[in-house]
Amino acid sequence: VSALRDKGLIAELGFDSAEAMFSIFIPNTYEVYADIAPESLVRRMKGESDKFWSSSKHKAQLEALAMTPYEVMTLASIVHEETNVADEMPRVAGVYINRLKLGMPLQADPTLKYAAGDPTIRRVLDRHKQIDSPYNTYKYAGLPPTPIAMPDMAAIEGVLNYEKHDYIYFCARAEMDGRHNFARTLNEHNR
Repeated sequence: VSALRDKGLIAELGFDSAEAMFSIFIPNTYEVYADIAPESLVRRMKGESDKFWSSSKHKAQLEALAMTPYEVMTLASIVHEETNVADEMPRVAGVYINRLKLGMPLQADPTLKYAAGDPTIRRVLDRHKQIDSPYNTYKYAGLPPTPIAMPDMAAIEGVLNYEKHDYIYFCARAEMDGRHNFARTLNEHNR
């Protein structure tokens, strides 16, 4: 934790905050010795992240998305917090990408939980939407300034391989099974 908050190391790796550093962690299995220095582990993770994003496959995906690795990780962190259903992540990512393309606020409830500093919030209320924070994606369009969580590989792949569709709304299904209903219009969404 101290290494992740070390201002010198943060600057060395090209970031401006400790929160931004979470974007370097690509979920995978890494072999390291137990006596590795914390700063060396953080540098190793940055190197692994750079290697992941420099592959020709990921470079092409980033170009198609017109996003940076940091932006993908930020969006993937929202997708990760929005759904636990891996096969739904590309569709959720597609909704957010559609909103970004339209210049529409993301209106992502997980970002309000992060802005409130309370991950235990079960239902986002109108009072949460009034929080003045750059993480309030109801007030501010675009991506928040940093990831809000450490996304898993399914969320990262969900963004990189997002589903192309016309949906711009979604809400939890009445069955409360972790899945969502998707809508193309506000009227459809409200129904």
